[in-house]
Amino acid sequence: MTGQEHRFRCRPVTQMIDTQAVDEAVQELDAMVRADGARLALVAADPTAARVEVALDLSQVDCLECVLPSEFLEQMLTDALAQRIRGDFELVLRDPRQA
Repeated sequence: MTGQEHRFRCRPVTQMIDTQAVDEAVQELDAMVRADGARLALVAADPTAARVEVALDLSQVDCLECVLPSEFLEQMLTDALAQRIRGDFELVLRDPRQA
């Protein structure tokens, strides 16, 4: 996948993360973007580094402008993950629109 990665440190890293809870959060947001033909997929959830990597797939999208902007996706992912992850984490969103 091409595009620029965006890294967000949500809080200082101090605790491990629950990969199942992370996957659930990504699946919930995937259901939202799927209506526009996009897909969100969990690439990696590293519990020891408290790092979550998510990729946005736009290969089936007919209207790129219809998909939520990267900034909104980033904030929604951060909020959804913060509700499920105790402690600190880093979010990396791979968005091919950000070259």
